[in-house]
Amino acid sequence: MHEKLLIDKVLITLEVGEKTCLFILLGKDGTLHRKGDGNPAHELPLQRGHSTQRHFDAFMMTVNEGIFMYSGVLRLPNPVGTLCSLTIIFQGPNEVDFSFRVIYGADSDGPPRELVEILINAVKLTEGWYQEQLTEPVEEKKGWKFWK
Repeated sequence: MHEKLLIDKVLITLEVGEKTCLFILLGKDGTLHRKGDGNPAHELPLQRGHSTQRHFDAFMMTVNEGIFMYSGVLRLPNPVGTLCSLTIIFQGPNEVDFSFRVIYGADSDGPPRELVEILINAVKLTEGWYQEQLTEPVEEKKGWKFWK
């Protein structure tokens, strides 16, 4: 099994009710987009950028290749509380696509441990970058100004 070698981007979203609480896009080319921290009470903005710190490669090292045999949609029975959805999509060239989606209740059993670990690892690996982007002054984000 060499599915991991075929993947060049991953998208992870966590939705609670109608709200996207977490959005992470990692690309092998250094693309990095993130919004939120997974808590629906926190209103955190989308930050887009490029990283030379190889976040994608570090993330993929944490992914157990065995999960690719189980892609698909899982709707857990008898959801209790607000409806939640965890989506993880691995993609690559030539229509490579391994998608996982788990729909569950906020107060009932959550997604399988393997998918939760993927989510946690993505948050941990991008947290430093995300916090740095959130604290960077808006002026600096707009790019170079010729009059300065």
